[in-house]
Order: sequence, then C-alpha cells, then structure tokens
Amino acid sequence: MNVDNQPPVPARRRYSPWAMGAMVCALLALLLQGALVPLNIAVAVMALIGLRQIRREPSRYIGRAFCWLAIALVIILAVLTAMLEPTSSAPPAEFMVPDEEHRLPDEAPITPDEGADAVDEL
Repeated sequence: MNVDNQPPVPARRRYSPWAMGAMVCALLALLLQGALVPLNIAVAVMALIGLRQIRREPSRYIGRAFCWLAIALVIILAVLTAMLEPTSSAPPAEFMVPDEEHRLPDEAPITPDEGADAVDEL
C-alpha cells in the first residue's frame, strides 16, 4: 500500500474568468440596450482575452461558447443600435428660432424691453 506512487489527480476544468466576465457584461449591455459603446467594446476585448486563455490552457479552462456568444451579442446590439438611433446633424425645425426676415408679416419684432414686460406679467 504505497500511496506515493499514485498519479496526481488532474485538476477540474473550470470556466475562464474572462469568458464569464464577458458574458456578464454582455448581458448588462443587453439590459442597457447597447447604449454604452465603451461597454460593448470592453465585452469584445474580454471575450477575445478569454478565447486566448482557453486556447493556451485547454486542460484547465472551458467556456469557448460563452466567449463567442458574448461577441455575437454585442455585434448584434451594435448593429441594432446603429439602425434604430437617428443621427441627425441639424436640430429639428420645431426647435429653431425664426430669423427676423423670415417672420410672418403680422408678427411684430420683439424688443428686449417687451420680453422683460412679458416675464413680469407672468
């Protein structure tokens, strides 16, 4: 009964911490509807680091599917966010103040003193 000659028991494989972090942050990005672009970029970087860690030590880490799922999720969120958010370079017309020459003929120009009287009346 010689105990010293037994081969060492291999360590249990566990999920890569980078893969788990990427997946948790991807779910957070999903809850925020992809509005935080730096978070989306951070998820992709963490997932790539997780894939690298799994490739270097396959006997120790698992979680390749989590990494690819996190990358796919942030890409889909980025595409949907870009499609749904309007990007207008000019402000909408209803927020613009009309110029003096574009006023209607029945409108009298407002002088600074009249504007102050209007505020006092309120």
